[in-house]
Amino acid sequence: MRLTRLFTLISAILALLVCGVQGRSLWAEWRQYQAAEQGLQALQLVSASMRVAEKLSVERGPSNAVMGDGHPAAPAKQERLRTARNDTNAVLRQLQQQLSHGNTVPAHQLAGLELALREARRNVDQLAAQPPSSRTPAQLDAAVERMYALVPLALDAVTEATRASEQAYPRITRVLVKARLAVELREYAGRLGSTLTAPLATAQALGSAQQQRLQFLRGRLEQLRQLIKMANNDADQAVHIQAAVARMDSDYFEAGQRIISEVEQASSNGPRDSMARHYSMDTAQFAQRYVPTMTPILAVRDALLQEAEHQAQAEFARARHELSWAMLNGAAILLVLVTLLVIVRVRVVAPLLRATRAVVRLGNGDYTPPSRISRRRDEIGDMLRALATLRENSMERQRLEQERARLIEELKIRADTDYLTGILNRRAFATAGNLRLRGAREKDESLAVILFDIDHFKSVNDCYGHDAGDQVLIRIAEVVRSTLRDGEILARYGGEEFVVMPSFCGLEAARALAERLRVAIEQEPLTLSDGYILRVTASFGVAVAHGPHAALDDLFHSADLALYRAKSQGRNRVEAQL
Repeated sequence: MRLTRLFTLISAILALLVCGVQGRSLWAEWRQYQAAEQGLQALQLVSASMRVAEKLSVERGPSNAVMGDGHPAAPAKQERLRTARNDTNAVLRQLQQQLSHGNTVPAHQLAGLELALREARRNVDQLAAQPPSSRTPAQLDAAVERMYALVPLALDAVTEATRASEQAYPRITRVLVKARLAVELREYAGRLGSTLTAPLATAQALGSAQQQRLQFLRGRLEQLRQLIKMANNDADQAVHIQAAVARMDSDYFEAGQRIISEVEQASSNGPRDSMARHYSMDTAQFAQRYVPTMTPILAVRDALLQEAEHQAQAEFARARHELSWAMLNGAAILLVLVTLLVIVRVRVVAPLLRATRAVVRLGNGDYTPPSRISRRRDEIGDMLRALATLRENSMERQRLEQERARLIEELKIRADTDYLTGILNRRAFATAGNLRLRGAREKDESLAVILFDIDHFKSVNDCYGHDAGDQVLIRIAEVVRSTLRDGEILARYGGEEFVVMPSFCGLEAARALAERLRVAIEQEPLTLSDGYILRVTASFGVAVAHGPHAALDDLFHSADLALYRAKSQGRNRVEAQL
């Protein structure tokens, strides 16, 4: 290769290497940028799902009011229920639209949410259509429970989006967890109020199960409250988050809990011999007083989501900045590389090319020295003659090495090949067999050996001469070799004895192969050089070894015993190891 082409090739390789490194860096930055963008979109989905959960929780209040009112319910209460349902439908459609813009749409989960929502609303409407006396506490509790089950479905619909946003922005994981805890806090606060729906609607005292449920819900609410207030990152120190948490404490955990306590107190103050109770409020009045106290909980959620989105926006801007910087850095490196290659070509390669042309001219007998290398004329001549001598010596040494390698290969082939039949000899077969035996041990498979020899071969030599015997051996090797498949080893074991090692197989498969070989030999007419047609047969012994302790010598010994039985039982047959 000429020096100019070599320099061009080297330059191209360097350019490819630099472009590869820079491309990989840019690809990593691009992936990080895409992940940040997708994480931001996922965060918006999480926020939308939490709004759906909020509206579903809010819808329970008007639903409880309608189920606790007379028949028909007051128009104002029915209107509030329609408004709440329309609000829920609106945020649900918004979530569906956001999901449809992404690459993954959990349609089955949203479909399940919509189906459960329709069933829950139908149940509410059916109870509202019944006279109050027909509404049993069990029916009211079942309707409330159906409304409870909707919020987890709304949150589970974007579980993958939540995971994607947390993977893209690990720093906001705890903020998102607290936002979800706030959603759960709002949900359990709603459940706490809904537990009183049946007693308020039926003017009945709280049962023991309802009182236990109230205590459980209070404990869960306090647990969620402490988890939200737990300081575990810098976001917890944000002023707007602390203010939202403080308002939640005063509005809900003080004022809201007092309303619950009022109902409990009214339930416990009634006569012991009657379950009837007189409450100072019905379900609608209770909802009007209790539901506003839960609004600060949503403010906590919104503050946490706002903080998460703020941090995500900052991470996204940082990823975009790093991508831009990586692009500029890659362009600068490529520019420096091109500049260096131009300098090397002008300052190094071009003078070396002029010197090379001078050496070529000297080698061609042109002793006219270039003006720029006139002082190096003698030294370049000595170098050229030394290189020419070295080249001749190298060529001669290479020729000798090639000849030596050819002779070694030829000797190796002769050492492994039977001189008469052209197949493997016993030594080569032992090497190949031990290698295949190790493979059988590693794969925990069976290894078979088929040993056979020509029946009455001595009589062939005695009657027709040793040349005829050699022709029989050659023809038998050709017949067996043409019958075998690729991967099955054939060798001359000694005299008129041959050995076959099939691919990894069991005893029955090896026996079937031996039978095919026996039939092929029996049916093949052998025409001697004098035109006499001779038919020969062969006896076969088959053995199989399996397991970590299998040995090639033991396998041969078993096959030899089987071959002995085949001969003793009349020849021209196949016998397997016992």
